[in-house]
Amino acid sequence: MRPTTRSSFDILYWLRAAAQASGRPVDPAFLIKLLYFAQAVYAAGHEQRKLMPATFLATDAGPIEPDIFLALEQGFSLNTAVALNADAEETLTTIWQICRDKSDTELDLILYHDAAMKAALSRGRNSEIILAEMAAAYKTGWPALGNENAFNKFPDGTAFEASCSTLKAAPNAHQEVRFTADGRSVTKWIPSKRIVSKNSPLLN
Repeated sequence: MRPTTRSSFDILYWLRAAAQASGRPVDPAFLIKLLYFAQAVYAAGHEQRKLMPATFLATDAGPIEPDIFLALEQGFSLNTAVALNADAEETLTTIWQICRDKSDTELDLILYHDAAMKAALSRGRNSEIILAEMAAAYKTGWPALGNENAFNKFPDGTAFEASCSTLKAAPNAHQEVRFTADGRSVTKWIPSKRIVSKNSPLLN
């Protein structure tokens, strides 16, 4: 089935624009988590159709999309992007409105209960997170943060049937989780350089 958007970078462009408009600083780890949530929620509500042509791998520090990871590490971004259709934009708007005020630790609590992530990790670190499992994991609801359901409806208004769960183990509240390309966790992220080309002198 054809993905809804031409590129993951069109989705990334939208998220960065939303962050800039709201004044919310974002880092690569946060953006990749939102990309994963967007892919999963969209697939759950659209018969397992991909929002973007991306493949996510499971690591101990969360989902990672290798191509996007490397591009963000090098400081790459689009100057312009293709406009998204209404369904894609509604999905992203819903996710952004909920996640923009969440910390990395709070997002990690959601991922801790993610059945698709657990299934992929059981196959080994850096195993592919299967789209069908992503869709199934988010079809009936999201893991709860305390007494707060992270998402309670799809963008079209269809309600989730979510129930609260209690987290038995979680990262320290002050722990800042980051990861490397091979899935190892680190505590600090510093993009090494930016990409410049003759035709497009500034890509970020």
